[in-house]
Amino acid sequence: MASSPIHSVSVPRSVRARLLLQVLATVAILAFVPGNAAKLAALLVVWVIGFGKLSRAEWIVFIGINLLFMVMNIGALQKGVFSFSNPDALGMPMYEFFMWGFYTLNTIRFLDGKAPRGRQWLVVVMAVALAIPFSTIGNAGLLTLVSGIILIISLALFHEPMDFAYVAYMVILGALIEYTGVWAGQWSYPENPPGGVPLWFITMWGGVGLFTRRLVLPLMRRGTTSQ
Repeated sequence: MASSPIHSVSVPRSVRARLLLQVLATVAILAFVPGNAAKLAALLVVWVIGFGKLSRAEWIVFIGINLLFMVMNIGALQKGVFSFSNPDALGMPMYEFFMWGFYTLNTIRFLDGKAPRGRQWLVVVMAVALAIPFSTIGNAGLLTLVSGIILIISLALFHEPMDFAYVAYMVILGALIEYTGVWAGQWSYPENPPGGVPLWFITMWGGVGLFTRRLVLPLMRRGTTSQ
């Protein structure tokens, strides 16, 4: 299997094409493969083919991000922010326990680039500030407003071109996943928002994109160089 492209600054077109196909295959599996276990099995196959060999740092990120979002999802589910149609455990289908690690690695592999430098303590503060509303606020309009303000402040602090690239990529990825999941009946949001998906998905996915570059990428690069 191909080695990780984690050190490359310019991602070959063939690699980016494979990663885009990986995303489209993931969307198709969520929409059309019946049953949570079958979905998970198909997703793992697609991810292995798309990523090839993962470095130790990538494995750590994959596992750590999945654990983080498992906790965040539990808080959001308890607040009624959204709900899954056919949960297996902790209010979630079994495939959901692995999804956010995939989103993060796919984004990093696709955009790549050098890890940014800066005040890591401030990055952590803003990342926590953005995460808190999604586990504590149940009203969609208020959640959109609060998370939007925090994301705007974060982009005022961290605004290199690649920051906006990470935000844009994850918002587009989020739109594909969110609308597919809702329209396929995998999960739903209260109050019937237009199109089935509330506007705060933009701030959530965009924020994850920003802090993937500002927080996760430097940790991954550091872990890779120490191997």
